[in-house]
Amino acid sequence: MSKIIKVVESILLITFIVLLTYANVAYYFWKQIVIAVVEGYSMNPLLYEGDVVIVTPSRDLDLGDVVIFKNDRGEYVIHRVVGVIKCSGKRLYMTKGDNNQFIDQVTFIAYRSSIECPSGEVLILQTGSTSFDLNIRRAVGDSVRGIDETRVLGKVIQLNGVLIKITGLITR
Repeated sequence: MSKIIKVVESILLITFIVLLTYANVAYYFWKQIVIAVVEGYSMNPLLYEGDVVIVTPSRDLDLGDVVIFKNDRGEYVIHRVVGVIKCSGKRLYMTKGDNNQFIDQVTFIAYRSSIECPSGEVLILQTGSTSFDLNIRRAVGDSVRGIDETRVLGKVIQLNGVLIKITGLITR
């Protein structure tokens, strides 16, 4: 049994070294954050505080992607894309923590980091449901807010729809 544990530990160590190497190389070439540690509870039960995720630089996002973006306070936020809208030629992303009741653009924390777009100019490209458009308009009134794609640093790597993470690596 102890031999199996040593093999598993070795595999985990090698995987961790490969991830760190990837992070250094990716940062050198793209100047992007490529490993992020989750803080808070907004993405429970998918992500818990202390989980480590790998972020790939990307501006080509789809509905359901878990992304990392920077808000006006300089904080990095990891949330899911729940809507993609087009406003005045710009592509904007509506985001929400899986554990949050409201979309980010309604809550105070991300409200300042989003762009306001009058409802009349909004073209809903993708949403999670047919009633999502109505819910957005009810929630924010005469305007819709979204995260500008220039604020998005990347998306969390997924393989076949499964998010890649290292659980509980960092504890406080």
